[in-house]
Amino acid sequence: MRSVVLILLVGLLFSSISFITVFANPSIPQVYVVGFGWGNPQNPVNAHPGYTEFPFYVEITASSGATPTGASLSLPFNSPFIMSNGNQAGLSQATGYYLATFYLTIPSSTSPGYYSAKVTVDYSVQINDYYCTESKTFNLEIPVYAVNFPLPVAIQGGSSTTSEQLMTGEGLAPVTLTVSNPSNHIVDNVVVNLTLPSGLLSQTGQRYLTFTIPAIPSQESIQSTQLVNVTNNAMPGIYTINYSESFINYLGYKYYATNSNITSGNANLTVTNVPLNLAIYPKTPLIVTLSSPSATPSSTVSVLLGLNTSYNSFIESISPQTQLTLLSSNFTSTTFKGREVFNYTFEIPQNLVPGFYPVTFNVNYQIFGQQEQTTITTFVHVGYYNVSPILSDPIWGGQSNQVIPTPGMTGIPLTLTLINPLPYSLSNVNVTFILPPGISSPYTSYVIPSIGASGSGGNSAQIALTVNLAQNLSPGYHNVNYIITYTSSYGISAVKSTIPVYIYPASQVSVSLGNTTLYQGTQSIFPVVISDTGIAPISQVSMSLKTEGVSVIGFTNQTLNSLQPGANSTFLFTLSAQGISPGTYPVILTLTYNYEGQLKTSSYTVPINVLPSEDIVQVSVIPSEVFYGEINNVTIQLRDTANLPVTNAVLRLFGQPSLYSLSQNIINLGTLDRGKIYEVSLNLLPTVTSNTPLPLSVEVQYLIPGGGVVSQAYNFSLVATGLVDLVLQQPQVSFSNGSLTVTGILNNFGTASANFVTVYVNGNSTYIGSVPPNSPTPFSTTLFLPFINGSIHQHEIKIVISYEDSIYQPHNITYFINYTPTATHFNVTGFHNFHNFQRRNSILPEIIIFILIIVVIILAILLVLRRGKR
Repeated sequence: MRSVVLILLVGLLFSSISFITVFANPSIPQVYVVGFGWGNPQNPVNAHPGYTEFPFYVEITASSGATPTGASLSLPFNSPFIMSNGNQAGLSQATGYYLATFYLTIPSSTSPGYYSAKVTVDYSVQINDYYCTESKTFNLEIPVYAVNFPLPVAIQGGSSTTSEQLMTGEGLAPVTLTVSNPSNHIVDNVVVNLTLPSGLLSQTGQRYLTFTIPAIPSQESIQSTQLVNVTNNAMPGIYTINYSESFINYLGYKYYATNSNITSGNANLTVTNVPLNLAIYPKTPLIVTLSSPSATPSSTVSVLLGLNTSYNSFIESISPQTQLTLLSSNFTSTTFKGREVFNYTFEIPQNLVPGFYPVTFNVNYQIFGQQEQTTITTFVHVGYYNVSPILSDPIWGGQSNQVIPTPGMTGIPLTLTLINPLPYSLSNVNVTFILPPGISSPYTSYVIPSIGASGSGGNSAQIALTVNLAQNLSPGYHNVNYIITYTSSYGISAVKSTIPVYIYPASQVSVSLGNTTLYQGTQSIFPVVISDTGIAPISQVSMSLKTEGVSVIGFTNQTLNSLQPGANSTFLFTLSAQGISPGTYPVILTLTYNYEGQLKTSSYTVPINVLPSEDIVQVSVIPSEVFYGEINNVTIQLRDTANLPVTNAVLRLFGQPSLYSLSQNIINLGTLDRGKIYEVSLNLLPTVTSNTPLPLSVEVQYLIPGGGVVSQAYNFSLVATGLVDLVLQQPQVSFSNGSLTVTGILNNFGTASANFVTVYVNGNSTYIGSVPPNSPTPFSTTLFLPFINGSIHQHEIKIVISYEDSIYQPHNITYFINYTPTATHFNVTGFHNFHNFQRRNSILPEIIIFILIIVVIILAILLVLRRGKR
């Protein structure tokens, strides 16, 4: 029992001690940060880069007897904020909390985001009769919000109420910009500068356009309109507009940005701008063309609709509207650039009354993102037959006295026949002419009261115009356009057409032709004789020849200075039928000449008949250059390339005695075996004394086995020129002081000067100029001769003499001279003395240094010995 009582007493004692301990230790005093932000708790705001000395508040509460007494703000070394008035803040007491306010500056370069900071709260605690000061530090993340820029969200041509397309070259046109305010506060003085595309200018001629909006309420958009000058240089297309803008926010802070760095949102978000796209349209974005076909009842007709555009366009639909029945179309919706053609085929009913029936097409398309529509109409001419009245049979002059119209003629009658091919008569027929330039008439409209139906005998009528031809009217065909309107039982009809009339060249020259027959595989002289049939001389006469099939050997164009009235001259062309089949081939002769100061041109087409032949004799003349003042040996080479030999071969030469003389003109060759080359040597002596072309005509006549006589003609042109015989005389080589001098004399033993003479000695050039005949001309060239390893070598000296002859053909003469200099030439002793001197001079510093070292050593030894004696 005593034990139980003892246990109860001990338990009661411990219980009392625990109660006293709990009652004597109340809760620990604490302080807390319950809120922070920009502005004040009653009106918190978002702070942006650029705000200066802006209030940042911290809300503090306390518990268990703690009394906050102050607060301080500390920033890390990399913080963007700048504190004003120090980092200490006193506390003001509000309902339920204490308030500490700091003033911070946010530099404009600060990026949106959250930045770390620490706030330390000082507070006092009463313990019995004493007050203790404590402090506690809290970590903060201070937000910096992105600037909510007003956003340009759209730009369009036109005003705020009406949208208009900007057309290239239209001049001043309105442009409207829409700017949105995404912020929760009003913004003021919004200025947006647009950089305009090339070809668009402001009213003051600038490449930028400024929009100023006084204010934009929160979450609203405002439109502003300016005039822009759309010039002819504006290229159609869709352009993304660059811009810059500035504005003042509700607290008075001004901001500036471009479309590349504009921002909006909060501390976690940066939003780029909405791209501004402005479209410039061409004046005619889509060109639509239609054909105007004709048809007859009980048939079909096709209408071709052509679309042309230089820009990507989407063709959505094409809707034809007509009383004709659409049978088919190849249209499909498509995107294209360039040209597209669509074919619409309509049915013409059998009972349809002849007339003009409209077909209207509605074309719906998109271009530059805009929906467009265009409408175009054409007419289908439905006739009784697919024929119309026409003009035919143009006759110059009358039936009995026709004239040849040439430029410059006036008052010439031109008679045309009007024919009615329709099976019904026509009345009130009016023919209106549209004459080409150079052709005129005092009257261009003619009326025929009536004309009978086809087959009635009276379905034609004559219309006579009086025509004047301009002096500068070119010969050839000229189209005369005309319009015929007439009345029939089907109403009034009209038809347009053209009739060609031919104007001949003025005839002051007559042309007659020689042989127009060739044998296959041969060539022949084709003489053209020109006669002046006028009353005045002609000058600058030129005859050119253009062929098809047959070819021309030699010149295709020949000229004549002048031709007197009544005189004639012959141009000789050589035609070849080599490598072509037998047949008839056209040769076009074009004659031009000057007559009374006017250049005239005539063309003639001559048929050349090529007859079968298997034999060919080739002829060549060598050389092509001969020398005047000397007898030249000229060789005529002939070769039979046929499969059979030719017989009775005769060679005839036709020269000009006023220019040169030949030793022979006719050579009988006899039989020419196939594949063999025959040579005929002649002596030719030019009688000219200057550079002169020497024309030489060669004719080969021979008999084809089993056939007839064939003549082949060749034209050659030799050149007579003076002989240049340039010789190097007395070449000498000398050497002195390391330089080699080469001298010589150039002598010309010919009859003409050597031109542009240049002497090259081992590549070193000396220009001489001209060396006339029998005029010895000295030259001298100096060059450096290398001395290799102190030895003497044999040197090959190459002398090249370059010159041009009297017809400026280049020539080179080359000489080689082997030359070995002697020792005396090189002054070898002096060279070796110089070499040895260089060696002695180079070791002198080493000797001096060595002597100095020896002296120093000796002095050191003597000094040591002297001290040793002491």
